[in-house]
Amino acid sequence: MKRALFIALAAACAQQESARRTSQPAAAAMESGAADGGVVSPGSEPHKPAAASAGSRSATPAAAQSEQRPSVPPDVKRFSFGLSLLELPGNQNAIVNVQLRFRAGSVDDPRGRAGLTYLTARVMTEGGTQALSAKQLLEALFPLAAELDVRVDKELTTFLARVHRDNLAKFLPIVTDVVLHPRWDPEEFRRLRDAAVNDIEKRLRQGDDENLGKESLEESMFRGHPYERLTLGHASDLKSMSLQELQQHAGRVFTADRLTIGVAGGYPQNLGSDLAQALSALPPRSQPPAAVAQAQPHGPRFVLVEKNSDSTAISMGMPWTLSRKDPDWPAMSIARSAIGEHRQTNGRLMQRLREMRGLNYGDYAYIEHFRQEGGDAATAQTGRTRQQQEFTIWLRPVRDENRLFAVRAALYELARTFGDEPFSAQEVEQTKGFLDGYILLFDQTDARKLGYALDDQFYGMKGFLAAWREAVREVSADQVNRAWRKWVDPAKLEIVLAGKDMASVKKALLAGDPTPIHYQKDATGKTPEKPAEQLATDKEIAKFPFGAKGDADVQVVGVDRMFE
Repeated sequence: MKRALFIALAAACAQQESARRTSQPAAAAMESGAADGGVVSPGSEPHKPAAASAGSRSATPAAAQSEQRPSVPPDVKRFSFGLSLLELPGNQNAIVNVQLRFRAGSVDDPRGRAGLTYLTARVMTEGGTQALSAKQLLEALFPLAAELDVRVDKELTTFLARVHRDNLAKFLPIVTDVVLHPRWDPEEFRRLRDAAVNDIEKRLRQGDDENLGKESLEESMFRGHPYERLTLGHASDLKSMSLQELQQHAGRVFTADRLTIGVAGGYPQNLGSDLAQALSALPPRSQPPAAVAQAQPHGPRFVLVEKNSDSTAISMGMPWTLSRKDPDWPAMSIARSAIGEHRQTNGRLMQRLREMRGLNYGDYAYIEHFRQEGGDAATAQTGRTRQQQEFTIWLRPVRDENRLFAVRAALYELARTFGDEPFSAQEVEQTKGFLDGYILLFDQTDARKLGYALDDQFYGMKGFLAAWREAVREVSADQVNRAWRKWVDPAKLEIVLAGKDMASVKKALLAGDPTPIHYQKDATGKTPEKPAEQLATDKEIAKFPFGAKGDADVQVVGVDRMFE
């Protein structure tokens, strides 16, 4: 999977090194080697980004076009043949990062073809190139210790490449070949299509209840919207796709005018311009990216996914237009953190649902779409910026006997922020202090710095993380509460539960009868004593309104129908 982006620029590297040895100008070397994906000298020292080289299709930024695109940050170069280049300042790090970000995602999937962009990108990345079979591609990448992957979201597809600079010359031709010359091997297509279907039918429906709840919420919140369909795809759509459809789709969406090349780390001087020259061989233009209208909360209030499981996954949320560039972002980020920062223990939800009551492992809130980076990192993946965003709350799986109490507890805590317990000055100051240090962890690597810089380009911003951190310091408790009341409406939340016996859950939701908490017993079979104040609050929570207005507001869906 991490092999395919590494082949096409290596030949170019060798050509440029030869050109340097014969004292040919770098621009001439790039021009003569364009068909091979450009040339990069493996021996070049890390550098501060230099101006792009000239070539037959000039790699000089088109000034006129730049002037007509004021939303593009000034450090993004736009070329006359359509693509853009973003170079972070070079450094002495041994690792070079390349990201090829296309303005293409699942919103470009035609109706009845959910997952077409995802599968196309996976086949390009993992299915081999014209020069290397899939097996040969893996064998070529392994000794280079190179990483190659692709990330597909609603509006963006990012090919991610990472290698030690000593191996750059061998790696880069693979990278460009993945994009320019995919193998389109029928066997690899069938293998990867089957893997995508299996990911839906086996992992998501059967073995990953937390993401089942999250993805079900996404489809519910954005019903009838371009974001509605699972990025991975729908099983029946994937099963009916042909290899020819993938080839045609790649030509439509992976085009030069949709591409921004990002480079970071200890890269050679001409890496960016050589990549731009090589990738100018992409189809120059496509139809504009799919329009993304504003999504509105619409219900039903509850979607209950029936599946056999030992506990119940719970997610709730609503679509909105808040984004990183909104003036309310700093205040809302403080409120979000005070309610429940991802993988942190300081939030109200975490303290009151997990720590005080032991309902589950964790409870978190989000003010934009969030996907964890992976491994031990609690930070968000980059490359998932969107024109439409969402407010969501994630309750990790809860024992069935407490699932409705947990839903009520989350709604109760939200309601208190609008009434008896708004965010206090002390709470806001403590949260500001936490964020002042925590934001510094978001871009600790060159790859993440590059990812955020490319995210900034999407929003027409520059230096988001630094500006966010600075702005947080100036926010008052009044501003936090004002922004929170402006953006969050608990009545508009859509709520997904995934677990067994959903018919009884629907009945309970419509009846509205109290659903008391069942505390776990200790080893002796006794229930540990709880403070009287907490027990009194438990009684309030147990009868807090669910917000379901009638039968049409509670939909029960079998898990086999999800993402079909």
